Amino acid sequence: MGTKILPLVSVFTCVYNMADKIERTFNSIRRQTYPNIEHIIVDDGSTDGVDALIMDYKNSARYTVKHLKQENKGKHAATNAAWDVAEGEFVVQLDADDELLPHAIEFLVNQWEQIPKEFVDQYWCVHGRCCTQYGKLVGELYPKGINEMPFNEASKTARAVSGEKIGLMKRSILDSFRYPTPAGVKFVQENIVFCQININYRTWYTNEIVRTYYVNEGTSLSTASRSMQALTNRCFDAYWRLQQRKKHSNSDLKQMIRYGVCWQFSNETFRKALPYGGGTNF
Repeated sequence: MGTKILPLVSVFTCVYNMADKIERTFNSIRRQTYPNIEHIIVDDGSTDGVDALIMDYKNSARYTVKHLKQENKGKHAATNAAWDVAEGEFVVQLDADDELLPHAIEFLVNQWEQIPKEFVDQYWCVHGRCCTQYGKLVGELYPKGINEMPFNEASKTARAVSGEKIGLMKRSILDSFRYPTPAGVKFVQENIVFCQININYRTWYTNEIVRTYYVNEGTSLSTASRSMQALTNRCFDAYWRLQQRKKHSNSDLKQMIRYGVCWQFSNETFRKALPYGGGTNF
């Protein structure tokens, strides 16, 4: 990449009991062709001995590794903690059971240079694509010419494209956003933050595969079982969407109301514990 100054990229990983899988995540960071990286690992109350693996990795890595520990609060709270200590110009989220392809960060950083200079301040993220461990693209391809479309048209088109994506995000924009942390909720949907950012900022889209997304391996930090906890998580998501309904006009309103009412009134202690008292303003 020549002698030009390379921006620091903060990769962050939230982990909960992934001792049997996290080494492949570590190895994928070690193999990156891009040299200016820090890796932030937030242990969300693991109990399976993953802490020792993280410490071995930290001591052997050729780049900065930051290791944070917290009681089990959920991926959204762990993400907030990672963003609070990230120092990179850009941020990438990598789950503790997935891998980045060796060229991933180098490719995504170079994509920022493809954005026309007069418009670059309008962008907050560059999207790459994911494949399974079997080499199959997860979802559909972005249509040709999506980056030349007007803002609203490009956003609408991108939302209709299914599948896993991974973003290289601008930290200066993320600094103005954090996930809500309501008591009793262990998973807050990423879109609660990303939808707010996407109202004012653009994304640059690519179909380059840069991440291996492992499937059929059971639950993870962001995949709850079918339980009351999962219902609580889902109800909070729906309740939030009700409050933001003008920005989520494509939601199924009847379903959102059912979930929202359930969340709002089924657990009074939970509701009163919220920073905003369970009211209608976020």
